Amino acid sequence: MKNNIEENPNSLEDNKNIFSIINNKKEFSLFTKSENDLPKIYLKNKRSLERKKRRDNQDNIRKKLKRRFLNTALIKRLNEILVSNGSKLYFDKFPQSFVSDIVIKTNQKILNKTLEDIFESKELYNPNELEKYYHNLKVIKSEEIQKNEELKEILNKKYSDLFEEYINSKEFKIDEINRLRENNMEEDHIERYIYLAQNFIEFFSVNNDIN
Repeated sequence: MKNNIEENPNSLEDNKNIFSIINNKKEFSLFTKSENDLPKIYLKNKRSLERKKRRDNQDNIRKKLKRRFLNTALIKRLNEILVSNGSKLYFDKFPQSFVSDIVIKTNQKILNKTLEDIFESKELYNPNELEKYYHNLKVIKSEEIQKNEELKEILNKKYSDLFEEYINSKEFKIDEINRLRENNMEEDHIERYIYLAQNFIEFFSVNNDIN
């Protein structure tokens, strides 16, 4: 008995065409991909009698990373896309209570949430911050967003994937690192910043169970 390939010699070619169509589907990226390689940082676990400067405290750096990712890089790029599409709408920044929260349990809960889910999560806002929540919800639900293929694809990406996309982008590898140097940050601090960025998602994902 002949197999399917023998019966239909064109089947392989048909499959190639199908895969070609799938692979040619345009994938939208929020950030600018960078080929520049940052060094893989390995921090030495040394005890020191000297108290680390406040800016070098790991928790403080994680707060800065989360805030810079969400309220500077991400919101800025989303609004640039809206403006380029002639929209009069814009996203407001996330509340400080959210972007400054580095509690393991609450951060684990958002790792696999899509960006749209995060915008729609009322529990991330304090009662006095709900104005921001309703504003962004209005933007998310607007026809301009719902009919924009690029924005819809970005909003359906997971928080963890977007963060990884960010730290591999020009916006982080060049712009953010240059900003640190322009602010006269020491190389030791910059190395620590890069290290914590490269291990940001892993730090929250491998720690205590959220349940």
